[in-house]
Amino acid sequence: MKRLNEEPNVQLRDVPQLLGLAAAMEETTAQRYQKLAARMERLNEREVAGTFSALVEEQRDHVEEIARRSIELTGAAPPALTDPRGLPFEIARSWDEAEASALLTPYRALGIAVDNEMLAFAFFSYLVAQSKDEGVRATAEWLAGKALDHAAILREERRRAYRREGAGRAGDVRPALDASSLPEFVRQSRRLESRAAAFHRSIASRLAALDEDASSKTVAEVAERERAGGPEAADVKAAELVQAAKPLPLLRAALAEAERLHQAYLDLADRTRDEQVLAAAQKAADRSLQSLAAIAALLQAFG
Repeated sequence: MKRLNEEPNVQLRDVPQLLGLAAAMEETTAQRYQKLAARMERLNEREVAGTFSALVEEQRDHVEEIARRSIELTGAAPPALTDPRGLPFEIARSWDEAEASALLTPYRALGIAVDNEMLAFAFFSYLVAQSKDEGVRATAEWLAGKALDHAAILREERRRAYRREGAGRAGDVRPALDASSLPEFVRQSRRLESRAAAFHRSIASRLAALDEDASSKTVAEVAERERAGGPEAADVKAAELVQAAKPLPLLRAALAEAERLHQAYLDLADRTRDEQVLAAAQKAADRSLQSLAAIAALLQAFG
C-alpha cells in the first residue's frame, strides 16, 4: 500500500478550505494526465494516450463530485486554492516517474492512477487523525472513502488491462522480486542491482567512445549507485548496443533498464506483507528513482 513518507505540511482551518484543496488536487491530477496523454500521442503510443485521456474524464467527474459536496455542506462551490504549496508534494511523485518512463503501457498508466488515489487516501486519513475540527475530520473521512472507492474502480480497470496485455508479457524482461524476508530481499536485490550495473557500465563505455563524456559520466554514476553483490552477466541487449552509433538509443536503453529495476521494487512494495521487506523495497525504490531522474534529464537535453 502507498504511504506518505513525510508528514504533510498543510494547515486546514475549516471545511471550505479542505474541499478547495481536494478540488485542486483532482484538477491538478487531471492536468497532469492530460499532459501525459499528449506526450503519448506524440510518441504514437495511442492506446496509452487513450487511457490517460479517459483518466482525465474520471478526474473531472471527481471535481464535480467535490463541488456538489461543497454546495451540500456549505452552500457554495469550493474556494480556489491560492497557494499551490498547499498541494501534497508526494502525490505528484508518480506523475514525474511517468513523464520519465520508457516503458509506459495502459496497465502501468492505470497503476499510476491507483497510486495517486492511495496517496490521496493516506493524506486524507492523516487529516482525519490530526484535525481538531469535527467538520474537517468528517469531510476528510468522506474524501478518504472516495479515494478508496476510486482506487477500487481503477484496480479493476488495471486487472482488465493486465489480461489484455497478457500476450505481450511473454517477452517482458522486467526483473522480478518475490522476497518474503529481509535476507531473501537482500540476496535478490543484489543480483538485480548487479545485472543493472553491468548493463549501465556497458552503456557508459559506449557513450564515452562516442565522445559523450557528460552522459557517460552520469550513466557510470548510475551504475555505481546500483549496489552489486557480485558479477552478473549483462543482458544480451548490451552487446547489441555497444555498436550503437548515436547516443539517443543508448540513453533510452539505459532509462528502460533503470525503470525495470525501479518498478521491480515498487511491485514488491505493493505486494509484500512483511514490514522489513516493505521498508527495504521503498528505500531501494527511492534510490533507483535517482537513476531514473538523472537519465531522464539527459534524454530531455537531447530533445
